[in-house]
Amino acid sequence: ILSFNKSITLNHIHYNYPNSSRTALKDINMIIPAKTTVGLIGTTGCGKTTTVDIILGLLSAQKGTLEVDDKVITKKNTRAWQKSIGYVPQQIYLSDDTIANNIAFGIDPKDISQQSIERAAKLANLHDFVINELQNQYQTVVGERGIRLSGGQRQRIGIARALYHKPKVIILDEATSALDNKTEEVVMSAINKLSKNITVI
Repeated sequence: ILSFNKSITLNHIHYNYPNSSRTALKDINMIIPAKTTVGLIGTTGCGKTTTVDIILGLLSAQKGTLEVDDKVITKKNTRAWQKSIGYVPQQIYLSDDTIANNIAFGIDPKDISQQSIERAAKLANLHDFVINELQNQYQTVVGERGIRLSGGQRQRIGIARALYHKPKVIILDEATSALDNKTEEVVMSAINKLSKNITVI
């Protein structure tokens, strides 16, 4: 895992999608200090997702550099950088499995740490609901695509999943846009609590 204690820097980033005449990003400069919360706001198609994809290392800029603690991110160290990132999409994919297995998604059941699950769930403001309202607690099966859970609960499982590996950066891609105001408040308060120890984008 790449060390990240100071800042993420986008230096004169230019990006064009293949076969598109329109420039997606033109000379983007941005510094995100570690352990801060930064919001990217703008109209549809203004380049928010492209910028996030550059930070995630999913896209490489045609010009300019992405730097973490003054170290340029290249093909060689992209994977090491990605291991520091937790990502919460707008639509959380849940498998028809237990809450525990959905939080520790993709990890071999024998390697799952219950302690890490509960730590992530507490940070995501999910633990009390699981312990007090679900008969089988973390062994509760969520149903196909999480059908037995509300939108806010699904979203908090997504946040807990992103936090399971103790990332240094958490990126929320319009992660609360499908929620009602009250649920969004609960999810956002969980996110705000994180921001003392983690960089939130």
